[in-house]
Amino acid sequence: MKDIKIYFLGNKLGHSIHKLIPTNLTNKRRNEENSFHSVEGLKRTHFINKADILFFRNRGATTSDKAFKSLSKRVNDSKLIINDIRSFLNYDSKDRSFEIWRKNNLQCPNHISFSLDEMNESVHMEKMINQFLEKYKKILIRTNNETGSNGLYVTQKKKEIPNIISTLKNRVNSLKLHRKDTKIMCVEYIQSKSRNNSNNLYRVHILFDEILSYYVTTSNREEFHNADMTIDDLETFISENKTFKNILPNIKEDLIKAVKLLGCNIGAIEFFLVDDKPCFLELNPIWGGHASRNGFGDKAVMDYLKKNKQTLLTDIPNIFKWLDYKTYYADMYSLIKKNYLENFIL
Repeated sequence: MKDIKIYFLGNKLGHSIHKLIPTNLTNKRRNEENSFHSVEGLKRTHFINKADILFFRNRGATTSDKAFKSLSKRVNDSKLIINDIRSFLNYDSKDRSFEIWRKNNLQCPNHISFSLDEMNESVHMEKMINQFLEKYKKILIRTNNETGSNGLYVTQKKKEIPNIISTLKNRVNSLKLHRKDTKIMCVEYIQSKSRNNSNNLYRVHILFDEILSYYVTTSNREEFHNADMTIDDLETFISENKTFKNILPNIKEDLIKAVKLLGCNIGAIEFFLVDDKPCFLELNPIWGGHASRNGFGDKAVMDYLKKNKQTLLTDIPNIFKWLDYKTYYADMYSLIKKNYLENFIL
């Protein structure tokens, strides 16, 4: 049987002038490229007309309207498409994601967003945000399409709102030059306390109808990232990942539904658990970040996990499956190959 050919596209890969220049794989995760090459019968091609599979690897925060338009011209529905560029705005603009999820009876934070005209009506906008704060007591005010903590503020005080609005309006006006869907949005602050009073953030990686991996990051801090975990969080980290293993089968259907509703077939879906049900926050089809490069928490956390792997493997197998990046990404590409064989070979 002939090799199955995959064509990669990204911000500077596979479109416009970039289609003329063979380029290294962009936005690759640790050991991903070596893992791809290890999958028998799956090969990369630099010619889109020879491809069986198209894999869009553009990152949200760096994809301009111009790049989006150019990438969209490369779509071909006769091929298997991974991370269809046509669904880009559904996950890149968080207000769109929330509206789609809520319309389909999936839980997510309450929010309001502001168009350019509403942003220019500062008094009206400030009044709406004040009312939103009065209702929810603690809120996030942010841009709708940036990642991490970029363009994001947490407040409980009305007096802080004018300065936040002013800062974000300047930021939005700059971003809108290249990303016209940029807005300001206010988001209800969700308390994600677990039974042991830790703050937990859940991430599940999905491909087609399969769960590739999952993990829970924990902290006593209200605002935190995976990299912030220390040895003091370790006991809770292990406990919460062990507990989530038993919860996951009960919510699997909703997790897959949340990804599909945004028009995606791959992605890291992030959420809180509220009464053991997911409250969805965002989808990242081309995941990356600290966990993809360095693992969990600081060096002390990783040293402990490595040293005690055999003892911990039964309780938190998900953590060690994720950390075996080479096998993990080989499994991901094998599943892509399997889907193509099952659905595109007559």
